[in-house]
Formats: sequence, structure tokens, C-alpha cells
Amino acid sequence: MSKDSLMVKQIEFIVVSRRIRLLGITITVGIIIIYLFGLLVAGDNVKENFEIINFTTLILLVIISVFVFFLRKKMLAKVTISNFSNTYFNAHVIPFAILDFGALFCLTTNLFVNGNILYASAGLVISLVTMILNFPNEDYFEILKEKIIE
Repeated sequence: MSKDSLMVKQIEFIVVSRRIRLLGITITVGIIIIYLFGLLVAGDNVKENFEIINFTTLILLVIISVFVFFLRKKMLAKVTISNFSNTYFNAHVIPFAILDFGALFCLTTNLFVNGNILYASAGLVISLVTMILNFPNEDYFEILKEKIIE
């Protein structure tokens, strides 16, 4: 691959990374907004003997967070310099979508269904950390270049 086409691929990589980052920031802000609005109603809807549902949704979020890391790693293994535009994008967006489901399920259950601010706050922290860790890595292009040499 020539140096000019490699530079074009690198610029394309930067554009794709920025789109992924923008999407991740948008989803993260949405999760935070749902949490903040949920705090307004959390104290009004506490049901007795319903804590098992709250705890289950938090455990489900933890399982989804771990699954997202393995899924992303598996999907990133398929990325090459020639197919990175779609494959790299999907390797981040699909985990974002799955994590968004888990986060919203945990937050809405813990705030809107049965008010439990402690589990909802833990769910928010887990979601935010996982979302930030799922953001694209600018150094990944160097890994792609090394795949060409091998």
C-alpha cells in the first residue's frame, strides 16, 4: 500500500472515530438525562419486597458490560485496513447499543418502576465507565498498519 493511500485511510479512520465518539457521547448524555429525570420521581414509587428486581437489573447490567468488552474485542479482531470503515464502526456501535439497552433497563427499573437511588446510581456509574472504555482508541490505526506489514 502506498504512503498516499495510507494517509487517506488514516484520515478516513479519524473521521470514523469522530463519528463513533459523537454517537457515544450522545448515548451517554441520554443515559445521564434519564437518570436525572428519574431522580425526580424515585421517592414516589417505592414498592415493598421488590428489591430483587432492582438487584437483578443491576446484575444484568454488569453481565452486559462484561459481554460488551468481549464482543467488541471479537469484532475488532476482524478489522483490517481495507474494511475498517464499516467493521470498526460496527465494533463500537453495536456494543454501544447493547450497553444502552442494559443501562436504560437498569435505570428505568430502579427509578421509575421501584425507586432505588442506590442501585440506579451504581448502574449509572457502571454504564458511564463502560461507555467511556468503549470509545474508539486513536492508536488503533497503528495496530492496523502493523497488520499490513505482517
